Amino acid sequence: MTDISAPTYRELLEMALELGRADGQFAASFESGGTAEGPAPRCLGRTPEEFAGLLWGREGSPPAGLEVNAPLWYATGFAEGLAASAPRHRGEVAGARIRRAFT
Repeated sequence: MTDISAPTYRELLEMALELGRADGQFAASFESGGTAEGPAPRCLGRTPEEFAGLLWGREGSPPAGLEVNAPLWYATGFAEGLAASAPRHRGEVAGARIRRAFT
């Protein structure tokens, strides 16, 4: 049996940040840019408690504070991913480009 150590608290928060960035990059094609204001009410469709449990990924309670901090890191990552990808997607929406025939 191999002994796999649990991720550190910092690694769990960085996982939340990366998940948020990936979701933000995906959402950039259909959401407008913006900033994250406070914790995300849902992360990957989960409540903060469920999201912390997902990150923890093992039996037992996740580290103290993960339910509060992981959604903040997720929201920050989401805003970063959205901001980084939005310029690539601007003008790609059907009807967004207007050709002026008469001026």
